[in-house]
Amino acid sequence: MAMRTLYDLGDAFNGVMDMALDETMDLKVLEECLQTIEADIAVKCENGIGLIRNLDTLREGMEKESKRLSEQARILKNRIESIKVWYQRNLDAMCKSKVTTTLGTMAVQNNPPALKITDEDDIPLCYLDLIPARYEVNKDAVKNAL
Repeated sequence: MAMRTLYDLGDAFNGVMDMALDETMDLKVLEECLQTIEADIAVKCENGIGLIRNLDTLREGMEKESKRLSEQARILKNRIESIKVWYQRNLDAMCKSKVTTTLGTMAVQNNPPALKITDEDDIPLCYLDLIPARYEVNKDAVKNAL
């Protein structure tokens, strides 16, 4: 059996790298590809170590980029909320509830404040509704009492 040249081995392991990066590739096909590479075990292991290190470095870079993009998205979300609050304050100051433009309509809505109850067991019985065989918090009554 003829040994492959170093150049051929490089091509073979580059092919394995491409297969490993293809998320649609079946792992069994990847294993079969590794199995078919003909080389001395030391050469295969050396190339395998390089392959694993390359993939691990790529994964680490992707995780860092993912964190960076998540942080950027969080910052943009906060800025959008800040801009909305600024426009709401200014529209309220001008006593305007709606402004129509060529891009759309900006309107201030008077939504009732949301009530979040963390522990329903701490709510007095007078604020609970009897729902077949159990009490349920009457959020409107609690909200009005506040």
